[in-house]
Amino acid sequence: MDDPERQRVEELLARVTRGEVSEAEREELALYVEAEPELRQAIARSEEQGRLGGGWLARVEADHAIAKVETSRRTTIERGVGLALFFGGLVASFAAPLTGSAALVAGLLILVASFIRVRVATHRSDPYKDVQR
Repeated sequence: MDDPERQRVEELLARVTRGEVSEAEREELALYVEAEPELRQAIARSEEQGRLGGGWLARVEADHAIAKVETSRRTTIERGVGLALFFGGLVASFAAPLTGSAALVAGLLILVASFIRVRVATHRSDPYKDVQR
């Protein structure tokens, strides 16, 4: 069975690596260091890893957030309905031009709105959105 204190120390070290550790958590780590002085090296390693890989970690997390939004159930349903209305409207426009055109435009609007919504959501989570090349 895993030791809950050890799990907490690992969680705190992970937060140090990601740069998300609060002052209270640093104090908690200091208490663990008093009991286990060898943790001092582990904390130093975690801080170094955070400095070295901080940008990379932020990029990976942003990529995961983007992928999550793009493959979400809502996005899939939105785009499926949009495509169905668009192509259904395209086919129906030959038999009933007014109804078909309305469905075609509605499908197109749903698709455009979906792509804009995903673009805005992913742009917010991208840490490199302000980088100029």
